[in-house]
Amino acid sequence: MDKQIFFEFNNGDKEALGKLVELYSDGLMLYINNFVKDINIAEDLMEDTFAKLLFKKCNFKGDSSFKTYLYKMGRNCALDYIKKNKKRITENIDDKDIADTIQIENIVIKSDYQKQVHTCLKKLNNEYTEVLHLIYFEDLKYEEIQKVMKKTNKQIKNLAYRARQALKVELEREGFVYEEI
Repeated sequence: MDKQIFFEFNNGDKEALGKLVELYSDGLMLYINNFVKDINIAEDLMEDTFAKLLFKKCNFKGDSSFKTYLYKMGRNCALDYIKKNKKRITENIDDKDIADTIQIENIVIKSDYQKQVHTCLKKLNNEYTEVLHLIYFEDLKYEEIQKVMKKTNKQIKNLAYRARQALKVELEREGFVYEEI
């Protein structure tokens, strides 16, 4: 479905871009926020990602889902921003940014369970957070995640396993009780 909408946009249908933004803007912004730790910057980078779609020659061929391609673009925007602004990122986190982030997360993340998991995810290292976010919040398959994160399938499987173990420990620290099935 998303591929079709992209190809409609690519063929000149400007309303299709609005559909793509509506489908992916919130999730992409939260994904980018995992990197930059500032929801306002994440929002700007999300908009930059969509602007690149609009103004630059897009080389999406349809080999993967459009979502995979878009998240890879968003990740690259975030990493470029981090390279250029390392010092600024660590200095500029304030209470307003944290409150804005929590408000947006609460809109996007509906269930209490998801909120608890998302809170614990923030305490993990960045790669763990990224891989689990892509698996559980964005419903991407390992093959798609390996394209986004530029890792092999085996690396993604190992990373996901270690991330799940770390998340389990963090959830248990927060009082979450696992039920064995």
